[in-house]
Amino acid sequence: MAKDEVLANSKFYLLIGDYTGLIVKKVSGLSVTFDTAGDTKSFGVRKDAASFMQATVTGVTSGAMTVEFVATQEDKSMHDWYRASHSSGGPTAGKGSSSGGERKDATLTVYNQKGEAAAEWNFSGVFPQSYTTSKLEPGSTELFTEKVEFVYETCHRTK
Repeated sequence: MAKDEVLANSKFYLLIGDYTGLIVKKVSGLSVTFDTAGDTKSFGVRKDAASFMQATVTGVTSGAMTVEFVATQEDKSMHDWYRASHSSGGPTAGKGSSSGGERKDATLTVYNQKGEAAAEWNFSGVFPQSYTTSKLEPGSTELFTEKVEFVYETCHRTK
């Protein structure tokens, strides 16, 4: 990698579990937030009435990753994983899911201009939260897409 090379948004690959054939159009929404206490206002005073504040981490909140896939005739894996992850009898049936709540690991890799992995994020506990498709309309010049919002337990930039 060239010294101080900036990375392009267009050179990336997302691997979720063992789904290697996905055509990923867009990834967005990666976030991790530290939950804190004691950081917004004084919680006590010291000698000479000096106010005291200190940000203390109390937990971590992981965001949701939205991934848009270009749909193909052969691959309905994201839809099938979403359906298998939720109640097999529908939302009012109260039955368990056929996947048993299986979570997957994922890796998002961003490549430099030489095509080498330059930045990488690893996710654990990835689970499909919502599934939608693109709008269908006569005369459209857009490709049909599936959009899945995934929640995850951890997100770490490892490279």
